[in-house]
Amino acid sequence: MVSEKVHFLGMAPRFLSGVLEIPVYHMRGGTSTGIVLFKDHLPDGQALREELIRHLMGVPQKGEVHGDRQITGLGRGIPQSCKVFIVGRSDRDDADIDSTLAQLAPGKAAIDWSVNCGNMSSTLPIFAQEIGLISVQSGQSRVRIYNTNTGVVTHALIDMPKPGQPMATDAEIPGVMGKWPGVQLALLKPAGSKTGALLPTGNAMDVLNGLEVSCVDLAVPMVIASASDFGKTAQEDPAELDADKIFMEKMQDLWVAAGLAMKLKNADGVTLKPEELAASETIPKACIIGHANTHESDRGASLSVRYFTPQACHKSLAVTGGACLAAGCLIPGTVANKIVHGVKPLTNDNSLHEIKMANPAGILKATIEGSISNDGTINMPSAAYERSTQILLRGHTPIYGASEALNAHYAEFVKAA
Repeated sequence: MVSEKVHFLGMAPRFLSGVLEIPVYHMRGGTSTGIVLFKDHLPDGQALREELIRHLMGVPQKGEVHGDRQITGLGRGIPQSCKVFIVGRSDRDDADIDSTLAQLAPGKAAIDWSVNCGNMSSTLPIFAQEIGLISVQSGQSRVRIYNTNTGVVTHALIDMPKPGQPMATDAEIPGVMGKWPGVQLALLKPAGSKTGALLPTGNAMDVLNGLEVSCVDLAVPMVIASASDFGKTAQEDPAELDADKIFMEKMQDLWVAAGLAMKLKNADGVTLKPEELAASETIPKACIIGHANTHESDRGASLSVRYFTPQACHKSLAVTGGACLAAGCLIPGTVANKIVHGVKPLTNDNSLHEIKMANPAGILKATIEGSISNDGTINMPSAAYERSTQILLRGHTPIYGASEALNAHYAEFVKAA
């Protein structure tokens, strides 16, 4: 069934000189880049949908091997720029649009459909407004985004200009040059995003591989460890950590052990095996933390962090990982709670707690709404952060080498439209 609305800004799937072309928005959200696609433009079948996404991003098709750093597609050779969001109208009462993330990895055919991306989520209100999925008024507007990967609803607050006026460019975040349109993102009920529990193992602290660590699941499941246990400070350059093979082997062993302890599952609900966790590009995340240095403390940082995706050290700190670490800082007995300083503890009353985390790109701020009851039960109904965003390019991307099945699908699509 072809949607009644297959055109936006004059853009729809087409054939030009016999080559299939797909409308795309190439966008930046926070410190990530990727493409955003209109759901109604895509095949319903998973195999054709994945073939199309691989073509767009320049990764191998199934059974192929190449390591060309995505020079044949719109990816940029790093996981943070290997993301595809699929967006459509939502039928839910609590959401305006539905979003589905396809997380790819350079040089790999596998696509992970199990996670969300807080950075790229900031692009979605602008995309949805431009193509007519939502109608927003000038001034501050709220866009409710349901993520199908995680089942989490995010509220995005965005300041829209008066008709004919440009958007304000006043958001400045670590890891991004200049000032851009800003989006405030609030994750609602973010605890237990993948495991159903804020503390997936039932403990604020566990001993894994001989290390005291904390496994926390808020927005994303993550294992938190003290940098000093690895002979590190959490002040290192990411490239230095990536190049330390002994350290990275220990980190891999740790995130595998943590994934098993948290009983992490894939998108089909099947518990991940050790070899799958070892190769995972998405979950669990991992970080090492330490005390902020004098300069960072002067800027208000409460601790320093080096964050792993998990296969590589992030050049900054992903917002979902930052929200998870901020939550960990507030939970009594965690590794993070013992290291963080200058943060007011949870109380019986719900209140906002701002945590500033020093990372290679600067200071990331997350605001956690939380409380703790007399019996120790912790409630964290929301986590918020600001991202900046921009449209890099709107246009059509030719799909050279599309399969007969993919071309046939779009031939019917174009005919029906």
